[in-house]
Amino acid sequence: MKSWLYFVIALMLYMLIHEGHHAYIALLFNEFDAIKFHWYGPEVLFKSPIAERTSEIKWFLISGISNLVTLLIGYLLFIVKVKIINIKISSLRSILYYVTIVFLLFDAVNLSIGPFFYGGDINGISTGLKIKPWIIQILFGAILLINRELIVMFMKHFGIKSNNILFKPWYRER
Repeated sequence: MKSWLYFVIALMLYMLIHEGHHAYIALLFNEFDAIKFHWYGPEVLFKSPIAERTSEIKWFLISGISNLVTLLIGYLLFIVKVKIINIKISSLRSILYYVTIVFLLFDAVNLSIGPFFYGGDINGISTGLKIKPWIIQILFGAILLINRELIVMFMKHFGIKSNNILFKPWYRER
């Protein structure tokens, strides 16, 4: 039961940081309208309707910075994994374990697989960078595959082996 609690805390931290950066950057560009709460979490709403958004770099920043920040936090936590393992407070160690996994995984999924099911951040990023969404999907598909391997390695450092096909290593160690 505790592991679910730690996962929920990690998820809440992810939503706070991810959506918080959308809101903060939107405020800087005077585009913040409101935060809408859904059953699955918060969504930052912007003043400009989607149809009226032009190809400006601000839309990349508003939509993309949050993805970059959470991924960078995930990479930083992965780099300091030995320090996380050595934390004496087990609840903090467990929370950081789940935060690392969530931050490495969620935005990579959001920008690679997510657009097949919902619009999301990819629309603002592609509009702001003036590129097709599928280019972003391919890039983040590759990042997702790399991050999956990092997560498997991270779990291994914690002594956790999974029988789940999604979290089994693709390589064999000698």
